[in-house]
Amino acid sequence: MGQPLQTEMVQKMVPPRAFEFAQASFDCKLVSYKNDGAIIYGYVVSPKAAATGKSPILIYNRGGNATYGAIDSIGLFRQVLPLAKAGYTVIASQYRGGTEGDPKKLGRDEFGGRDVGDVLKLLDLSLKLPGVDADNIFMLGASRGGMMNYLVAKQRPNIRAMATMAGATDLAAGLKFRPEMERVYQEWIPDYEKNKQAALDSRSALRWAEQLPAEMPVLILHGDADDRVNVEESRAMALRLQELGRTHKLVIYPGDGHEIMKNRKEAYGEIFAWFDLYRKH
Repeated sequence: MGQPLQTEMVQKMVPPRAFEFAQASFDCKLVSYKNDGAIIYGYVVSPKAAATGKSPILIYNRGGNATYGAIDSIGLFRQVLPLAKAGYTVIASQYRGGTEGDPKKLGRDEFGGRDVGDVLKLLDLSLKLPGVDADNIFMLGASRGGMMNYLVAKQRPNIRAMATMAGATDLAAGLKFRPEMERVYQEWIPDYEKNKQAALDSRSALRWAEQLPAEMPVLILHGDADDRVNVEESRAMALRLQELGRTHKLVIYPGDGHEIMKNRKEAYGEIFAWFDLYRKH
């Protein structure tokens, strides 16, 4: 997935004890599947079935664009396995264009376009897996993945609850905060220059929050020292959900950055408590 990593780097970042624990505790599969003619890669990671029985599904939407931010072996341990450790079958699409190779076969990222369908297709395939609890589907997205969360949820009313970490909800406002993102939009969003405002609005949940499933609780987490996605986007989204009378919770971490590293343990505690609160038993 993406650039190969040096063995020494992986061993430094993932101690042998952690690797051995992962091997003993999880079924981890690198998967490929087709959507709209493109070959998409991703992960399906679940606790060992014999010990846990049926497990809820957790859709994890990564950040980044194209191959930047793709989940490599380090990301697998840092981003995905902690979620599976909490008892979830985690499905994580790399999105179209998320791996190096021929774009005619692997597709091109559209940053909230047809790549949303890549997440939906992986979810549909995962619902056929043995040992998953189809009545309990949750979703977590970080950064661009927060945008993906909302775009997926708009099409799937059966998401029991979702959480975003530093999620983008207003791309036009985000350009004023971080103008260099325009290069990303120009490269990946189809026909961006011809339909700029429409392209940004269609990817900005703040503009169509009323279209989200009314019964889906939303947890919003953000560090107020984030220099990539303005914390005001999360504040505005929480206010909009409040105006709509939607169940939500906003947690701001003072002094924390984009990845919420200073409060990562607390943030994950919030996420799992949120999902447990709305889990169907």
